[in-house]
Amino acid sequence: MRRTAGHIVKDSPASAASLAPENVRLRWLRIEDLETQSVERWTGLLSASEQTRAAHFRNCADRAAYIAAHALLRHMLSEMLGGDPRGWAFETGPFGKPALAAVHRRPRRQFNISHTCGLVACAIAGGPVGVDVEASDGDVPSAVAARFAPDERAMLAKAADAEYRTMFFRLWTLKEAYLKATGEGLSGRLDSPAFQLDPLRVTFLPREGAPAAPDNPAAWQFFECLPGDGHRLALAALRRDQAPLDVVAGAIDPADLG
Repeated sequence: MRRTAGHIVKDSPASAASLAPENVRLRWLRIEDLETQSVERWTGLLSASEQTRAAHFRNCADRAAYIAAHALLRHMLSEMLGGDPRGWAFETGPFGKPALAAVHRRPRRQFNISHTCGLVACAIAGGPVGVDVEASDGDVPSAVAARFAPDERAMLAKAADAEYRTMFFRLWTLKEAYLKATGEGLSGRLDSPAFQLDPLRVTFLPREGAPAAPDNPAAWQFFECLPGDGHRLALAALRRDQAPLDVVAGAIDPADLG
């Protein structure tokens, strides 16, 4: 796993309950060959509204990914805070980003989930956090790459074939993770933050005509990893007082969920 600061802490059964507020909990779940019984069992962990939304997916793989991602979130919240995974309620923030409902009167953890073909991931932290997973063997959308920062486009222009694909998906997942952490999502700009790779560095570019100064690079921490063949994962987390974060990371077995 690549990182800008902090440490990667090997996952362990005791680490969930003892996760400190300044740390980030990251777990991923491979769902390529799920049994129908697993999906049915996980569906029972979801709220009525989540089950309704899941039922609207026509594609079985997309439906299974949605169910797995939301079940993973509920499992991790209960693992960290206690309580029944089925009991969690959520509210929506200014940009539509979900948050744990205040009615629970629990430590205010922030979270984010992501899912793609064959893989889901969830991150929980004491502050803004975003995670993105992508199937890195898919097509590279040229329209997306055209919206990257000038220096990033220059890097891509010098790459070819496999190197180009790897570079694009590294940049794409890093940007998505940041935009999900801020709550902007795909409505945000793709030219900022701008990344340099190997070593990983970030620069925030000012918005044209905006009175506010861009984000401070030292306030954010970024991580990357390859959770399995054909997938790439990136995480972005806001650091309190610019203190390094530790990421407690690891895969979860489908049999252990729910």
